[in-house]
Formats: sequence, C-alpha cells, structure tokens
Amino acid sequence: MAARKKTLHDVAAAAGVSIAAASFALRDKAGVSAETRERVLAVARELGYVVNAPARSLRTARYGAVGLHLPSGATRLPYYTEFAFGVVDAADRRGLSVILLPHRDDDAAPPTAFVDGFIVVDATTEDPGVRGILDADRPVVSGEHVVGGGDEVSASVVADHASATRRLLSHLGEQGATRIGAVLPPPGTAWSDAVTAVVDAHEPRVETRVIPFVPTADEVDAAVTDLMDAAPLDALVVVPSGSAAPALAAATRAGRTVGADLLLAAYVDEPMHALLSPAVTSFDLEPRELGAACLSLLASLWDDDAPEARVETTEPRLIVRASTQPRR
Repeated sequence: MAARKKTLHDVAAAAGVSIAAASFALRDKAGVSAETRERVLAVARELGYVVNAPARSLRTARYGAVGLHLPSGATRLPYYTEFAFGVVDAADRRGLSVILLPHRDDDAAPPTAFVDGFIVVDATTEDPGVRGILDADRPVVSGEHVVGGGDEVSASVVADHASATRRLLSHLGEQGATRIGAVLPPPGTAWSDAVTAVVDAHEPRVETRVIPFVPTADEVDAAVTDLMDAAPLDALVVVPSGSAAPALAAATRAGRTVGADLLLAAYVDEPMHALLSPAVTSFDLEPRELGAACLSLLASLWDDDAPEARVETTEPRLIVRASTQPRR
C-alpha cells in the first residue's frame, strides 16, 4: 500500500507551528521568525513534503469552484438542504460553481482537484472525507466549529447554541414546566455537544435519551415513549432535526395533549413545524443565511494575503408557537 502523501498539516504538526505559520515559512512570507522558517523548512525536507501546486496557484489561476461537504445522510433534512442552497445562491452571485462532494467510508483522498476551497458544516475529523479536505492545502470555511479541526480551519460561522439552549429551557420554565425531558443527538458535532452540556447541567435535572443524528420516526417514537414511561414529564425538547412530528404523534398516542398538559419544543426549526397541530416551538437557525455567510468568508480569504483564523457568531431566533403556550 502506497504511503500517504505528506501534507501541510503534517509539516505544521511536526514543526510545532500553526498551519498559517508553516505556509508562511514555506512561501518565504513575512510573519514568522527566521528560526521558525528554518525549522519548518527542515521538517518539510525530512518528511519529503511537496508543495501542492494547484493550492499554491489559487491566487493567480483559480478554478472558480467551491467544494461543499455535508454530513452523511444530511440531504434528508431541510436544514442542510437550506444551507446548501445558501452556499449555491451566494456562489452564483460571484460567478462561482459549487461541487457537492461524495462521502468516503475509508481513508481514500476526497476529490479535491479543480476547487479553490471548501465549505463544511457540522463536521468532525473522524470523517475521512473531512480529514482529507483539511489536508488538501486549500482554504476551508466551516458552518459550526469542526470537532478536532483546531487551527486547520481558515474561518467559521457558528451559532451560540449554549445560549440558545438556556433560553429555551428558561422559556419552558416560565410556562410552568418543572419536569423536562429531552431527546438528544449523539456526541460528536460542536453544536450537539454544546446543547447536551447545557441540558446536562440544568437544574432541576432533565431526563434524557439519545438517538441517531439523522433519526427514523420509529427511533424518535421509542425515545419519547420511554421518556414518558420513565417520568411524569410536563415538557419535552426534541433536538435532532426531523423529530418534532413523530414526537408529537407519540405524545398523542400516550394520551397527552401537547400545548396543554405537555409542552413540546424542537431545537431545529423546519417548515412543517408551523403546519403541525399544535404548531411547534423551535429555533430558526437561518441555515440559508449561514451557508451564504460561509461562502462570503471563503471568498474573502482568497483576497487576503495572510488572513488569521476568524469566527463569526450568530444568535438563533426562538419562534414560540402554540406547543409551548398553554392556555391559562
């Protein structure tokens, strides 16, 4: 089996410097000390690092295309399709194309040729495709922080999920809820970890169950039913996208009246939430705007000689509907 080609990430890690510092040293750019430059060059020679020519030519010979990486199974969820449309619309306004990258189940390199940079969302370096993207020596902008990505990501647009979760739990408390249950996604993405940390720290204690990141209706039903059997809940929060409708159906079958003796809130808003009966409270995370902001950040990186890592933060908007507004 052929040895994996050494990347800028490998050079930076071995030299104990950031990706940006390694790049400056290899390009003989100002911004690093002579000592750092010599150390990086020595490590590059030792590792047999070869400069990625397409990456180096980005500023003078761009392809006019962006690689977009979505989580596995994400195309089933409205949030990610809206995010993708936001990227595509913003790219089109700049005369750019967007290539949706396929998923890799092994360590094979992703199809990185002929793109000038990447946008990823809810990504983790445990995904071989994401790992390959970060090793491709091209700018990477992420929607939400990349778990394990460190300073390999050029820039990020993130929502303040911890603050949003506290606001939602406070809203339920203000509506009289004292026994809250929550259906959570598994750990592994920055936003799910932030939400779970707040839920776990909440007083009084929140009873929780964990289901897959992209759940089936049966998985939501089983988790909600188990929660209601285990504790006399007066409020329920379902966090994974696509969970509101099956949670509402499960509660109804259990003899609960959502919006009366059981408050129900979803974390990720979807168009159907306003059409359910009762309509379900949730957060508008503005995925289309998030996608567009990621594309704008990526475009700005091409115009900067040596951009520092940057983070833009947004505040999710809580849309309160009938499911958490019991009649007085």
